[in-house]
Amino acid sequence: MRMIHYFGVLALAAALLLFTTAWTGVTAASGHLTVGLLAAMLTVAAHSALILFMVVTGRVLREAMIARPLGDEFLAELNAFFARKAGYPAALLAVLLIATAAVLGYANRSFALPPIVHMLVGITAVVGNLAAFGVEAKTLLDNQRLIDRAAARLDELDRQREELGLPEPEPPASGGPNFVHLGLTLTIGAWLPYLYRLLIVWKGRVDQVSLHPWIETSALGAVLLLLALRERRLEERMSD
Repeated sequence: MRMIHYFGVLALAAALLLFTTAWTGVTAASGHLTVGLLAAMLTVAAHSALILFMVVTGRVLREAMIARPLGDEFLAELNAFFARKAGYPAALLAVLLIATAAVLGYANRSFALPPIVHMLVGITAVVGNLAAFGVEAKTLLDNQRLIDRAAARLDELDRQREELGLPEPEPPASGGPNFVHLGLTLTIGAWLPYLYRLLIVWKGRVDQVSLHPWIETSALGAVLLLLALRERRLEERMSD
């Protein structure tokens, strides 16, 4: 099975749960909270799988370009594909919508917001996620075609090398850990426990929630991110 099949199963199950969540919300059924939580978890899992697959395959394709001369035409197509990055913004926006709808569902109890606010955002989240699933499926299909072309070209180059009796090419050196991603994760992720305690535990009472150690962790991540970006720019200049 290919990634599009796994994603299709996740997206279909998430879509069914999203519709069920909307129905139980409109009818004020008792299982709305449970179904909504399951829908949010499965929806985020589907979008996360798409992002992870795109990151991994992008890395694989770049390594393939380093290891073998796949041709200028393929390189131009590869650069154009990753320049569009249609799957990333669709997935991130969909996750933001579903998270906002979930938070507003609790906010109705915590901050006495009108139920219509949660309902409107929830409908927007359902529509937005269904649209995102379509964009992501097309992106996965395009990505799979690139992978198939790269694999076919690599097999052809290997056959030519064996026919000519040439030695196996040296594998590219590993780039080591990605400190850019680590720094970005620390910078943003450090605030998630703080937001949970502020919004869920203390219901927006800022005076009851300490900024420490979250602000220090976020600052450390920001410093690491800046240093990693600086090192990356220096490496790009040296390679040019």
